[in-house]
Amino acid sequence: MSTGELIGLIVYGMTVGVALAAPIGPINIEIIRRGIRDGYIHGWMVGLGAVSVDTVYALIIVSGFASFADRESVRVVLYIAGGFMLGWVGWSSMKTALRGIEGSAGDKPKPRGRSYITGVLMAAFNPMGIVYWLTVGAGLAADAVSRVGKSGAPVLVVGVTLGILAWVTTLSVIAQVSRRFVTGNGMRWVTGVSGAIIMAFGLFFFWQALATLTG
Repeated sequence: MSTGELIGLIVYGMTVGVALAAPIGPINIEIIRRGIRDGYIHGWMVGLGAVSVDTVYALIIVSGFASFADRESVRVVLYIAGGFMLGWVGWSSMKTALRGIEGSAGDKPKPRGRSYITGVLMAAFNPMGIVYWLTVGAGLAADAVSRVGKSGAPVLVVGVTLGILAWVTTLSVIAQVSRRFVTGNGMRWVTGVSGAIIMAFGLFFFWQALATLTG
């Protein structure tokens, strides 16, 4: 693999990573919420947790173990687990907003490790991530192999990981800048609305599980 092909494949992977991470979803919402409430590092740690899981999914695809994750029973379990996980995160946010505990963006933040674990769990129990890697991701890996051989797939994974990391870093910076404009009741509204949206994603996952079982 030439240097030009290496750089081109990494840039290609980064573009794919940004395209994967950019659509509004529960993880992006949680990055913004935590970033506004607790600061840049907490939003970024949520994103880092999600990046860690996506990297594992990508490695599973390029390693040839995709057939296990493509089972209907696995998807149903992930839909249900994801529904419970997002429901818990969303309800916790709404309950906090209703009680008025998060009165301002300057409140004492929680341990950073919790933010990372939240990101890991939200991504791990998000069946859409697995579906993405089984379809688009598998196609991208095959394309990389056809271009530069088997060594291209791991390089593509590196590019995708860097692209997702760049996105969550940008989103965390935006949340940090927004902190100065969101205080008091504004923080409660951000927390409550984001919680409601995350709960809606959880309900969608339950519906997907039911549709898979009855389909």
